[in-house]
Amino acid sequence: MTGTMRAVIKTAPQEGCIELRTVPIPQIGPREILVRVKAAAVCGTDVHIRHWNAWAQKRMNPPVTIGHEFSGEVVEIGSDCHTVKVGDRVSSESHIPCNNCQVCHEGNRHVCPNTKCIGVHQDGCFAEYIAIPEEIAFVYNDPNLPWEILALMEPFGVSVHGVMDVPLATKSVAIIGAGPLGEMGILVAKKAGAAKVIVLEPNAQRAATAKALGADAIIDPIAQDPVVAIRALTDGYGPHVAIDFSGSSAGIASAMQYLRPEGQLTCVALPNKPVAVDIADFGYRGCKLRGIAGRRMYENWEEMRGLLAAGIDLSPIVTHTLPLEEFQQGLDLTEQGKCCKCILIP
Repeated sequence: MTGTMRAVIKTAPQEGCIELRTVPIPQIGPREILVRVKAAAVCGTDVHIRHWNAWAQKRMNPPVTIGHEFSGEVVEIGSDCHTVKVGDRVSSESHIPCNNCQVCHEGNRHVCPNTKCIGVHQDGCFAEYIAIPEEIAFVYNDPNLPWEILALMEPFGVSVHGVMDVPLATKSVAIIGAGPLGEMGILVAKKAGAAKVIVLEPNAQRAATAKALGADAIIDPIAQDPVVAIRALTDGYGPHVAIDFSGSSAGIASAMQYLRPEGQLTCVALPNKPVAVDIADFGYRGCKLRGIAGRRMYENWEEMRGLLAAGIDLSPIVTHTLPLEEFQQGLDLTEQGKCCKCILIP
């Protein structure tokens, strides 16, 4: 396909410098597909790119079209593509592993050290069209699933990875932080059969949403001592699993104290500063610490397919929908915590 399109581009390696420009429609290679973007979700990563923080500085080489969470319709396929066809409804993995290193060969492509990311290392989805490798496309042709919800599959997969890392049926789980990933985590934990879902969230609006999504108890970790409060809700033992979606150093440190013996602390978010930990106590209780990176490729994607088929409803996660040209407002809402997920429509 030839012609031009609108795209939101990080134009220079400094604060700000994000503009809506007219650029050529990307040309695809033999093993790529061209997708007409129907919906794109704003992520905190896009905010980091706008501010050109240390994470972005290490990874990006502008100009680059930003955005990595999207859904769309396949409009063109490369000559060596055999599993995706024109007209398919797709979302996409945002990580492109090398498939050649030892880590990939061991079945751990989600942590491939040579991974490239759309919207970071190569042009992303805040545009009318995006070119991606066929292998990272997630085909979901149910017309009853809105484009806005299909655009959430990439972050939904992170929540699925974090929550389903250990079996939760009949177990108690603490979810730290009720932002978009935490709220999706509540839905997954309940669907997975958790006996009790306890959410730690100081923001009153997010706490109310967490309750509406099925949380059994809400703790404000600023107004209450989280260690005392959560043990009181778990017969004094603490939860079997604690999952951090907040990136709060204090929240992680508290979880290491209240976690049940032989429990697991799963860290999905990245703390912005080191966490002070008493490893002796944590280890003596036989507890486990687990990091979560992206989505297991492609196990979590198939689990998402099953969860959608089982009726999990992600519609409460989408709180704002804006046209592509209002991308700055979408970034502002995300940075200020005034939305759950904001969707841009090209």
